[in-house]
Amino acid sequence: MRAVTIREPELDDAVRLAAMLSEDDVLRGELGMAADDRPDAEAFLRKLADWCPPRRATTFAILMDDRAVGTISLSHHDPEARSARIGYWVGSRHRRYGCATLAFVAILDRAAEEGIETVSATIPIGNKASRRMWMRMAGHREWELRIPDREHWELRRTSKRGK
Repeated sequence: MRAVTIREPELDDAVRLAAMLSEDDVLRGELGMAADDRPDAEAFLRKLADWCPPRRATTFAILMDDRAVGTISLSHHDPEARSARIGYWVGSRHRRYGCATLAFVAILDRAAEEGIETVSATIPIGNKASRRMWMRMAGHREWELRIPDREHWELRRTSKRGK
């Protein structure tokens, strides 16, 4: 099995991630990127710096064998509600190796360490891969799946360890 970790993006990660966002047509289509939106590493890091603070977010590079293959974020962190949202993307060439699943486990661990008790996401009905991954996370350590409506998914901690 390949080693998967997450970390705040470094310049080398940004170079690889920006290249994916510029060249991976499958990923670009999924993210709804405009045809002329082809960031370089500096633009990628600027966008993260602009995107994260107003959304109370931290974005991490997903590393597979020490090479950036995507990103995963905890955003809309609400300390009073002890909640946050999770969002992620992985380059199309790096899918089906389990890296998104392992990054998801890492972000759940980080959320628990930060005292977050509920993580959520809006998952379109057609995004079967993400829905399967959220279902797999149900029961992971202390997390339980709730689906309040067809597109809003939540994982709630059943144990309050690590507060």
